[in-house]
Amino acid sequence: MTGRNNMKNICQIKITIIALSLPLLLCSPVRAEHSGPYVGVLLGGNALMSAKSSDSLGNFSLEFNPALQGSAMVGWDFEPGNPVGEGRVELEYTRRSNPLDKVKFAEGSFNGSGNLTADSLLINFFGVYRYNSILSPYFGLGFGAARIKASDLRVAGYPLASGSDTVFAGQAGLGVDFALTKHLSIDLGYRFFGTSRPEFKEADGHTFKMDYFSHSTVLGLCLGF
Repeated sequence: MTGRNNMKNICQIKITIIALSLPLLLCSPVRAEHSGPYVGVLLGGNALMSAKSSDSLGNFSLEFNPALQGSAMVGWDFEPGNPVGEGRVELEYTRRSNPLDKVKFAEGSFNGSGNLTADSLLINFFGVYRYNSILSPYFGLGFGAARIKASDLRVAGYPLASGSDTVFAGQAGLGVDFALTKHLSIDLGYRFFGTSRPEFKEADGHTFKMDYFSHSTVLGLCLGF
């Protein structure tokens, strides 16, 4: 019985130590104070919204399947307390590519195939809220351009469109940085990305314009220098 009581007491002491240590770990000031240049990579899932489209013959919509996306960034963390404010500015390249699933006309829905790929280059401005903790929420906006390419888009096996167009692009993002060390952090976030309407040439010679908006969740690493 004495041995069991000792083991029980030791377990209670360990639980108490862990409980008291958690607030100290979450409030470690040295881990969240990086300033200066950094590089990062993000990998995520991209869900392209139903794309309303139109040509000289009428309106239709394109439905795409979700797919992976990847990003690479280079940026600068502002020094805490500087006049510009808490945050960072970065240059981000992202590739999104989604397979066409359905094409919906007034007459009905038909199977689609082919891919729609967007290569974007944005300047992002993020405000970061540092609470003397390893967790730093952020939100911000990005602006730039995207090259959107339609690769052999088909409807019911028949050619629909191919080609590419370069358009204005922007995004809004939010998330949280989890600092592993002063120079290495994990980024968990959400992005809403959209562009002005790209224009493509159809197989019959007509042109059509379409919407491009997507939702993404991303996870990545940032390394500061």
